[in-house]
Amino acid sequence: MAETEGFLLQSSHNLEINTTPGAPEGEETFERLAAGISSMEPNPNDELSQDRYFDGDAYGETDVIGAQLVLTFSGHRKYGDPAQDFIFGTLLDLGPGRRTDFRWTLPDGGRYEGPVTIANITGPSGDAGSKGEIGFEIHFNGKPEFTPPGSNDGGGGVEG
Repeated sequence: MAETEGFLLQSSHNLEINTTPGAPEGEETFERLAAGISSMEPNPNDELSQDRYFDGDAYGETDVIGAQLVLTFSGHRKYGDPAQDFIFGTLLDLGPGRRTDFRWTLPDGGRYEGPVTIANITGPSGDAGSKGEIGFEIHFNGKPEFTPPGSNDGGGGVEG
């Protein structure tokens, strides 16, 4: 059952990436993106129109005129993890080679999902005696589909 109140741990988010893009619908392979991942930062990447009009006495107003949901990840490279192996396997790909599908289930059970592009893959890097540090971004292509809490059949965040 999904947690819905209080200060919920970030580890309660369930992040899944399709490692078989192009597979027929219903035959995709969604792997959990969690091993080695220590940080996730969502950003709506708002595009703004900031205008000043004569009736505003030179003070401006802002409208959000565009956006793209971008999730930025950092952590450590874990070889053998299906999600990470898929992402780092696209490092030299361009165009459609970096596209797939992604599902982000929030701790309260709400879910964002849709087609994405994997971008800005970095690492593994770091000192000789440290784990390989990595980073990458998941860029939703278009407006993701949002399913409100309690509406999806998968329940909520990570259990057990």
